[in-house]
Amino acid sequence: MRFPANIHKSLGNYIYALYDPTDNSELPFYVGRGIKDRVFSHLKESHNDQVEEIIKNIRSLNMQPVVKILIHGLSSQEAKAAETAAIAMLGKDNLANKVKGNGSNFTNVSPQELIDHYNAKEVTIKHKVIIIIRNPWNPDQPERIHYDRTRSAWRLGKKKDQADYAFLVHQGVVKRVYSIAEWFPDGTTFHTRNNPDPRNIDYIKDYKIRGRYEFVGRLLAKSHSVSKLYLGKSIRKYIRAVMSPCHYSYNNEGEIYKFNKKNEILNFPWLIIKYIC
Repeated sequence: MRFPANIHKSLGNYIYALYDPTDNSELPFYVGRGIKDRVFSHLKESHNDQVEEIIKNIRSLNMQPVVKILIHGLSSQEAKAAETAAIAMLGKDNLANKVKGNGSNFTNVSPQELIDHYNAKEVTIKHKVIIIIRNPWNPDQPERIHYDRTRSAWRLGKKKDQADYAFLVHQGVVKRVYSIAEWFPDGTTFHTRNNPDPRNIDYIKDYKIRGRYEFVGRLLAKSHSVSKLYLGKSIRKYIRAVMSPCHYSYNNEGEIYKFNKKNEILNFPWLIIKYIC
């Protein structure tokens, strides 16, 4: 496997981890930093005898080490610092690293996920959709966390009521597709923030309703016809205001946005809004 050359710039310097699929500890046996195809070169040949032995044992079982890109888009100096911090946090005694070592917000992903993300095909949205930007993005989080952080809590007007679907989007790429059943005042539906379990990082004691809104809906399966149209696709041209977490695929009259060849919206009231993302 290799990273396509067209995503090398987006990858920058990265931190990777190698996992033993037969080990139930969920800890990697090696953490390193690299650029371009360094992680794949390491799997072919390592200068660390202990790492080579672990990889050899895994392959003797007709299996392969699991590769995760923990963080990417770093400078060389940032990568050195991140590698040192990761090794220190995991504990050098738990790793096969010989030395202690010396960002992106798209974390803990497989190489294939990175390739798919940066090579996402651009699509035009044909449905009424509210686009919710999630940053950072970690695909390993529980689906309930993805759902709750996407559906709430947003300061929105009546335009939201026309949306049939909500997209969870990271860096312009659709990661989840939800159908919307109804909107409610924030804090009035069951939410992970209401769960006082000490392991729940989203718990908010005495949560106050703030005049925002949250929707109730459901995650659409990858096999759903709407998911097939948009999941994993780029919709960057719809993201007009970089600092705003919410965007739409339609105007105030409910008309689906139309674009010219320069990715300018043709049916935005009184204005042509330029593609800025």
